[in-house]
Amino acid sequence: MIYFLEDDPSIRKLVIYTLNSQGMEAEGFELPSQFWAAMVLLDLMLPEEDGLHILKRIRAGASTARLPVILITAKGTEYDKVVGLDGGADDYIAKPFGMMELMARIRPALRHSGG
Repeated sequence: MIYFLEDDPSIRKLVIYTLNSQGMEAEGFELPSQFWAAMVLLDLMLPEEDGLHILKRIRAGASTARLPVILITAKGTEYDKVVGLDGGADDYIAKPFGMMELMARIRPALRHSGG
């Protein structure tokens, strides 16, 4: 299962639709409080909690530390990417992004996690 935490409903719906149409199980969440089970895709700028803080919590948890995490965010500078990757993300995608690229990045993350 892929969980996508993204506060923009149009992006969230498009990504979930694309994942489902490719035969993957996916569910989207608008708020961090709505989610907390397992995840692969994470926005950084969220209304309740910063995505980097969520990433730190994921990596600190015994049951979630090994989950593949791909950051998808409007923050696209080299510095932002380095902070996200050094913060524990497996990959980093700047918005706007293409669905084919997203799928190409998700597949290896799932392979490496056994998902």
